[in-house]
Amino acid sequence: MTAAPASSCSFRRPPSLPAIPELTIVTFNAHAGVRPRPISVPGNWVKTKKPPRGPYDLVGTLCGFDADVIVVQESYRPDAGKCAAEMAARAGQMEFHEAPFGRAVIRPWPHLVGSGTGEKGLAVLTRLPARRLPDIPIPRVPGDPARSRCALHLELDVGGEPLELIVVHLTSRLPHGPPIQLARLRRQLPPPDRRAVIVGDLNFWGPSATALLPGWQRAVRGRTWPAHRPHSQIDHVLIRDDIEAHSGEVLPDVGSDHRPVRVTLRFE
Repeated sequence: MTAAPASSCSFRRPPSLPAIPELTIVTFNAHAGVRPRPISVPGNWVKTKKPPRGPYDLVGTLCGFDADVIVVQESYRPDAGKCAAEMAARAGQMEFHEAPFGRAVIRPWPHLVGSGTGEKGLAVLTRLPARRLPDIPIPRVPGDPARSRCALHLELDVGGEPLELIVVHLTSRLPHGPPIQLARLRRQLPPPDRRAVIVGDLNFWGPSATALLPGWQRAVRGRTWPAHRPHSQIDHVLIRDDIEAHSGEVLPDVGSDHRPVRVTLRFE
């Protein structure tokens, strides 16, 4: 499947990157740029007259977020065609980093398989200078279709100060999967004397996630899944006491089965 046509981007990139007291992050599980199947949104497509499946404009969606850092789960790089997240990064003159989880197909819906038509995984678009740190390994659990999982690990330059960004997409194999992976992740996180933020789809509820990660708290609270009528928050931005959540919100449905989360952070 070819990528949806790109909309014109509206990034407001300054001529230079001065020291800034704030950082805006958007995290979004993009569902590989494909709308959820009708079974996932019962009756919704009939009411809205939108097609029940097929690509949505992921490039235009990412451009429209206009954030300093955009974290994408279920980014898709087809063997034949272009990666929508990378196209958005180029349009916005942003650095691009990715970590594939394995081979995937997007028909009849995006999912990991032993062989596929492309690679699915994590992507980060950043306006701020970034240094790639070694990925943090995350263990496989029974039933997880991912060939491998990791936390994509970057060090961002925020006004001359380092910030470690840990990007995750944990397994959806409940109830055992996310707790096992969070416990392993906890032992590999930066120590408290290093400023850091954890961002992504944990496939786990906020209170349970923070109980497994002592010292971390949610920067945004709001229902994110399923996008058409959300009842749970499984997409998170987690911070420690040395970072202030100045503002945060769950954004409207933009085409995926998850709603995006946006937060503005301030450093003490």
